[in-house]
Amino acid sequence: MAAEPGTRLMRRMLIGLFEGDEPSGLAQLTRLIGLARLQGAAVRVAYFHSIPRDRTDRHDRVIADRYREMVRIEEAMREDVARLLRATGRPPVEVVIRFGAPVAEVEREVETFAADAVAFAPGGSLKARWRTWRIRQRFASARGVRLLVLEGPAGARRATEVAMRPA
Repeated sequence: MAAEPGTRLMRRMLIGLFEGDEPSGLAQLTRLIGLARLQGAAVRVAYFHSIPRDRTDRHDRVIADRYREMVRIEEAMREDVARLLRATGRPPVEVVIRFGAPVAEVEREVETFAADAVAFAPGGSLKARWRTWRIRQRFASARGVRLLVLEGPAGARRATEVAMRPA
């Protein structure tokens, strides 16, 4: 794929999935991976989740502490991504799970992976829109990092709005 003069291809794309937005993120995952592969970019899928609380029963006895909950969440998300990629016939990609404040963790993961593009598909909830706005604000001044946001219902192709800020 030849790039137009004055533009540069992606080298590394970070695809973000967020707690609460899993259905919309997973629905767009293969499309985002395909876009990155078209440009020959390395792909990393990162799942961002808040630090879980201890799981308790109805008598307030701890069933699973935070560490066990994080392990359970991590295993479940890795399996969901692997199952989706197997079902669509795509090769596996690197998956990382980060726990903490999502916006700060996105910034840390971009720095760690040296990503030049960040892509995600937020859900339609108010919390998802707020997080999307905060991520856009955080990366508005970041030089060299493109932001690709797929907004709209996951199933409807023509209703999906694609917003990309050039690097």
